[in-house]
Amino acid sequence: MYLLFWMSLVPFVTDFLGKNYHEPMAVALYGLDLTLCSTGFYFLRGELIRQSGSDSEMIEYHERIQRMPYREFSICSRCRWLTFPSTLRFLFLY
Repeated sequence: MYLLFWMSLVPFVTDFLGKNYHEPMAVALYGLDLTLCSTGFYFLRGELIRQSGSDSEMIEYHERIQRMPYREFSICSRCRWLTFPSTLRFLFLY
């Protein structure tokens, strides 16, 4: 129910952000709603692992998926310097 509640607010928060895109509160509410959706999904996966009991294949799958964002983040953080020259070029041209 936690995940469904926060996901049901996404259209309203998106509409509010679309109408008030200059307001910091609209951006903050949108970010908060998406963060709470992601925590709800995290709790749902934890509950699926807990209820699977002795199904080692399912537990292994969810643990592998859980580690993926950290690996992708580390890959992206190593390549961050590639975008720096284009950012500087943008700032100086405009």
